[in-house]
Amino acid sequence: MPTYGMGDAIREMRNRLGCTQEELSYGICTAGTLSRIENGRAVVSKQVFEALCSRMPGLHHVWVACDTKVEMLRSRLCKQILHELEFHRLREAKAAIDQYRIVKNDKNIFCRQFEGYTTAIYHAIAKEDEEYTLPMLKQALSLTLPDYKERLSGAKKSIMLTYDEIYIFINMAIAYAKHQDADAAFSIFYFLKRHMEKQGLETIEAMKTAPMIFGNLAWLLEKAGRFQEAVRQCENGIQICHITGKYAILPHLLCIKARCMAAVGNHRTAVKFRRQAESILDVTEEYRGYGSFEELYKAREPIYVTL
Repeated sequence: MPTYGMGDAIREMRNRLGCTQEELSYGICTAGTLSRIENGRAVVSKQVFEALCSRMPGLHHVWVACDTKVEMLRSRLCKQILHELEFHRLREAKAAIDQYRIVKNDKNIFCRQFEGYTTAIYHAIAKEDEEYTLPMLKQALSLTLPDYKERLSGAKKSIMLTYDEIYIFINMAIAYAKHQDADAAFSIFYFLKRHMEKQGLETIEAMKTAPMIFGNLAWLLEKAGRFQEAVRQCENGIQICHITGKYAILPHLLCIKARCMAAVGNHRTAVKFRRQAESILDVTEEYRGYGSFEELYKAREPIYVTL
């Protein structure tokens, strides 16, 4: 398979971002391996290539046609697992995770990471064995970011994150919030906001994860009684949903905004946003495992995963 053009694209984007080989490859592959990829002397696996690309905004359009039948099955199961978790279909999610365990490559850190963090999210949504959720997420993140604590604290220079790493960070913040450690949760969300700002919110990569980050930050601010700040974060997320045409998180942003507006006494506006959220969700009748919109609205649940 020709690799010269792909390596050129990676090197050009890395240089454009002002990123060293060590920074880009950290937790994914060695700097030596990345050097060989960039110089066309190594064939990169699909998982490594995807991880490198997701750390480089602007390279999302490049793809590698190297799927084997097993890789295609794993890719299909990954999408299915995230889809079932998105709508809180727990029986289907567990079945898909169990099937993924059978076909995953145990030597592949990305397979192990995906299994670890989706299993943790499953337990969080199911509200079972929740004491293991945070340790499982930390373990999954450590596979590619063993020094994530230093990155969070600013003791080490921040690097571009993969989508999986962003999802893990978000769910770690949710877990901290549920453990009544709001300070740790806020530190993660503000770290992710800085990461988005570094990428540039206009990039497709940032837009894919921004509504989920804004939505969960708003959820946390609502829990803390900081209603005006929560509304501002909702508005940021709503704007990006409109720009991208991706509306999976929109009704949940509207629910948070409605509750916050009601909390500050603006009941007329609160009713408007609540009705908008209900109208969107009523189209699909997908209430994330709840029997009705009313149950979902009152549950005040975070956004665990999105497609």
